[in-house]
Amino acid sequence: MPYKCVRIDRIGDNFSHFRLTTPSRIASMQSSLAVSGQLQPVVIRPQGEGYQLLDGFKRYYAARALQWDSLECRVVDADDITAKAMLLTCNYHSGGPEAYEQAGIVYSLRKEHLLDESQIARLLNRSTSWVSRRLSFVERLDECAGTHLRLGHITSTHARELSRLPRGKQDEFLKLIVGHGLGSRQTALLAGKYLQAKTAAQQEYLLSHPIETLERATLEGDIYDCRLGSRGNRLLKTLRMLAHYQHVFIGHGSHCGLEELSRGELEVLSPGFSDIARKGQIIQSLLKPYIHER
Repeated sequence: MPYKCVRIDRIGDNFSHFRLTTPSRIASMQSSLAVSGQLQPVVIRPQGEGYQLLDGFKRYYAARALQWDSLECRVVDADDITAKAMLLTCNYHSGGPEAYEQAGIVYSLRKEHLLDESQIARLLNRSTSWVSRRLSFVERLDECAGTHLRLGHITSTHARELSRLPRGKQDEFLKLIVGHGLGSRQTALLAGKYLQAKTAAQQEYLLSHPIETLERATLEGDIYDCRLGSRGNRLLKTLRMLAHYQHVFIGHGSHCGLEELSRGELEVLSPGFSDIARKGQIIQSLLKPYIHER
């Protein structure tokens, strides 16, 4: 299909709320466009006097930031339902939309176009259980969590774990994730512990002491891989514990602000900082022969 050069000011982005075009992703694309130019066309459809963007949102926003006048486009004819289906199918070559993006599109097909789960499944060539899971995801997720996701403060995996929690508690968990720099695995562990708690007091302790809860779970967890011998499994458990504490330290250092410490506090902590840096170099030298760049 021939491509067409279209002025950017004629392309509308009113489907952008279906995509996670975070500032960092746009900045990365902007750097790519500045160096290599546009390598792939964006996909648009005619709408009114102009066009509507269906695929290529990062390229679109990056090109606008670079003050480009136009983009190379592939123009398709599609009704509203087909256009939303294309939001899911156009970019599967690059890994496809994230779960939250998929959920938003599926939810729109049901709520705005009144399609049932079977019709959506046939349209998207997916199973009805896949459709049901996406609908449950978006229906159970707090609006606040969706906002943090669109801003890039959390990932889709974080959001999926948050959707397991009662709506009234998701905001509290969001503060823990952002405040402590928790990864998706740590969030999943905390969410699971919260849901398993038998009393309100246990739940409140977890929310007040998230790092202690994670540390206890890491130390008490039964870490084992049947592919490894006893020595390998000891190393595996050590690796998991070390990775956990590294993440906790990075979270504290990044979010608590080392520059905000007083001179006296730095004097107390400085020997520990030096020890960590020295041992980090030792670990790096030990592992260097076994690290394969991908």
